[in-house]
Amino acid sequence: MSRIALMMSVIALLSACSGPSSEELRRMQLLEAQRAEEAARQAQLEAERRQQRYENRQASARNASKNNTQLSDQQVEQVFSATPEQSLSSDKIYYLTYDLQPAKYNYNSSKQSFTLVGMRNLPNSAVYSPLFPDESALYQPGQKAKSVLEFALKEETERNRLGKYVLKNKGQRWVAASLNFKNNQQLVSENPQWFWEKGLFDDISWKVAPEVSYPHTANRDLKIQLGFRLCLMKDRCYLDSTYRQHPTHAVRAEVLSALVINQKSGEILAEFINDDQ
Repeated sequence: MSRIALMMSVIALLSACSGPSSEELRRMQLLEAQRAEEAARQAQLEAERRQQRYENRQASARNASKNNTQLSDQQVEQVFSATPEQSLSSDKIYYLTYDLQPAKYNYNSSKQSFTLVGMRNLPNSAVYSPLFPDESALYQPGQKAKSVLEFALKEETERNRLGKYVLKNKGQRWVAASLNFKNNQQLVSENPQWFWEKGLFDDISWKVAPEVSYPHTANRDLKIQLGFRLCLMKDRCYLDSTYRQHPTHAVRAEVLSALVINQKSGEILAEFINDDQ
C-alpha cells in the first residue's frame, strides 16, 4: 500500500509540474480577451469624452468671442475676496482678451511671431512652488521649481507723460498663474500653421508668408482670447508675492482655450483647446 501511495504522490506531483490544463489555459485566454475588450471599451469612452470636452470648450470660446464676454473688474475683485465661491464657480470658464504684439517677420524661418502682452514667463519659478508643488518631492528630498505663466487680471495703473496707462509706482497686481502650456502641449490645435514658442522672447508664431500676415499685423489688429478655469480654494490656490516692488496677488488657474482673433473683422485665425478633464 505504501508503494501505491508513493506512486500516486509522484503522479500528482508530475501532473502539478506539467503546467495548467487545457481547460485552465482556455479560461486564462478568455479572461485576457475580456480584459483587452474592456480596456478597448474604456479607451473608446475616454476618446469620446475628450472629443465632447473639446467641442464644448471650442463652442464656449467662440460664443464668448462673438458676444465679447469678458471677466469684469468686479468679478476679479470677487476672485480675490474672502469668499470667492459664493459668486464664482471653479467649473466655469472665464475669458479675457490680450494684445498680440508682432515681432519683425522672420524670413529665415518663414514665420510671423508674437508676444502676448500681459503675460510673464517664469521658468523654474520658485515663487510659485507653493501653488505648483513638485510631486516627486513627496517621495525624495528636494523640489524642482516648475515653469509658470502669469497673466494680468487687473493692475493699479496711471497715465504717464505720453498719456499712456502704465503700472503705478508700487501699484498692486492681481494675476492668474498657470503651468506653462507653451511647453507641455496641453492646448491642442487643428491648425499646424500656428504653434507656441517655448522660449522667453516669442510666445506664439504663425507659419505663413509675409504678404498673408501683413494685413493683420500692420495695425496690430490681432488679439488672443484666453479661457481660464480658476481654482477658488482659499487654503491652497492663492499666493501673495512681490514683483519689482509691486504687491502681487495670484490665483491658480488652468488655460482651457486660446483663440487668435482679428479684432476688426472678428475672424478667428487659430484655436487652441485643452481637452483634459
